[in-house]
Amino acid sequence: MNRALVGRCGLYCGACGIYRAQRDQGILLERLANGFKCPPEKVRCNGCGALTPECWGYNCRIVKCLTARGLEFCYQCDLYEGGCEKFGDLARAYLNDNGVDLRENLERIRLGETEAWLLESEEKYKCRSCGQPLPFYGAKGECYHCGAAIPW
Repeated sequence: MNRALVGRCGLYCGACGIYRAQRDQGILLERLANGFKCPPEKVRCNGCGALTPECWGYNCRIVKCLTARGLEFCYQCDLYEGGCEKFGDLARAYLNDNGVDLRENLERIRLGETEAWLLESEEKYKCRSCGQPLPFYGAKGECYHCGAAIPW
């Protein structure tokens, strides 16, 4: 179990497109590099629990905010419950665009259910046909490993 994949905002880093593209290479890496207008070697991240200056998430607004406050997760912040615009915008976007509930994920982490959540997330974000891991947004409706339709 890779605890580096526990996002500080509640995102499962193992299903992040940047994380997946770096590891899976191929078409997803090409799509993201083209979309971000950067060389493929810049599309890289080790997950929030193992960030280095070379990681995409190193300059994340949430990570910077938490680091400045000496906190590990958003739920630990006094502004978390309704007052944090950074987190609120991010949480709404992930929920509306991808069906990912960052608040629910953070609650599981807060309750000490991190390992169970990681295992469930790993299982949830994999292709039902070939078993390969996928990003949470479903890779445009099909598995970029085998081409099978993705149900989310």
